[in-house]
Amino acid sequence: MTRAFRLAAAIAVMTVIPTLASAQINFAKDGYYVAMGDSVAAGEGAMPVTGGYVYRLYDHAVFGPKQATDFANLAVRGGRSWDVRDHQVAQVLCAEPAQRPTVVTITAGANDFLRGDVNVLAIAARVVEAINLLLNNDTGSVGTPVLDPVTGTRCRALANVTILVSNYYRIPHPVPQVAAQLDAALQGFDLALRFWLQFVPVPQGSRLSMVDLYAASEGRQGLVTIERRLGYEGPIDFDVHPTNLGHAFIAREFEAVWNSLP
Repeated sequence: MTRAFRLAAAIAVMTVIPTLASAQINFAKDGYYVAMGDSVAAGEGAMPVTGGYVYRLYDHAVFGPKQATDFANLAVRGGRSWDVRDHQVAQVLCAEPAQRPTVVTITAGANDFLRGDVNVLAIAARVVEAINLLLNNDTGSVGTPVLDPVTGTRCRALANVTILVSNYYRIPHPVPQVAAQLDAALQGFDLALRFWLQFVPVPQGSRLSMVDLYAASEGRQGLVTIERRLGYEGPIDFDVHPTNLGHAFIAREFEAVWNSLP
């Protein structure tokens, strides 16, 4: 290859690169999907974690075409109901982007009872308090509103938003006694979540619905990492996160509820 040929090839490549970069087209956004919650919502258990249910919902354009939908995942590993209500809600309400969230998904509460909090009624209440703040922060139906850190005024509640909140799938622990305790906590959380949700005022134009993973996971196998290699080390040392199959299952359940809404 001659020096002149190499120089000509380099010039040709340098000419093409700006053309490729400018080929990306931006689109006006009319939707914004925000995910909130714990490690399940963050994608833990999936390989890679961007195969988690939240990312699947966005990637499969469940809530709208990707080119017209903004996306953010605020979920954090180890997050408890306190984190969702006291931190993640403020991030959603007070950020004030040009396009405010149109869809919010929430999975939270399991870390509370897995870390020793036995009051599932209070755990579910905190999750629902977060939802009430998202929908009604600038009204009189919230006890302690989220305030803007600079102005001290109430951050605007979301309008024309759909909020989907889930309970949890069953955890097939191989020790019957431990399995019974886990199931009692999961059932209790499910019942408590349903109880508190009925008291949330839903403004006109917005929607609120629950995704029932607990009932849908009955009899299913392979959804939880406890059933996989290194997922179970002992009665109190086990992994409760969804597998890739589990995340796909969760995404389908969220999509089914979304599609069933009027």
